[in-house]
Amino acid sequence: MTRTPFDSHTAQEDRSLIIQIRSDDYAAFTLLYNKYIRQLTQYGLKFIPDLPAVEDCLHDVFVWLWTNRHKLQIHSSVKSYLFKSVRTTILHLLQKQQRLQSLNADDGPGYRFELELTPESLVEQNESQRQLRQQIENVLQKLTAKQKEVIYLRYYEGLNFEDIARNMNLSVKACYKLMGRAIATLKESIPGVLSIGILLMYCR
Repeated sequence: MTRTPFDSHTAQEDRSLIIQIRSDDYAAFTLLYNKYIRQLTQYGLKFIPDLPAVEDCLHDVFVWLWTNRHKLQIHSSVKSYLFKSVRTTILHLLQKQQRLQSLNADDGPGYRFELELTPESLVEQNESQRQLRQQIENVLQKLTAKQKEVIYLRYYEGLNFEDIARNMNLSVKACYKLMGRAIATLKESIPGVLSIGILLMYCR
């Protein structure tokens, strides 16, 4: 999966779109939708592997955004705000379906977040690559859902730890701990790996 760069220029463009949306600019709303719909869909599918359900949740998020455009109060990046909105909407759906006991469930029943091996890594060229793939598959089974979500938001979507903490209803310190434990598990499971980069090369 391609990692998404996120910088101050992108953030400024998003803030400008929100200002235009507050002024009833539907074209700006469409631009924002088109900019993030694919990323938000991919994020939603990490929680629930049901594309129609995820698309319904995204529809609800953007309908709410447009309906309440005049009173929008966004205290984080716009991207982070959208990701949190999608996350909350999907967790509400899981709770409604009685698949999740609480919106603050700590890796309990019903709360899942999956990182998968990329299709490109399924056909390996040699034995060492096949062994590495198996090691990475084992690592993914060891990581908790929250650890995988922190990895995804930080390294794939480029959110900072403050926004990640806000999205996941955690403290910044807790997010750092989750990341630290994930990296420790990676290093323990795959000797010689110096960073999380090797995991990102094989996962999506």
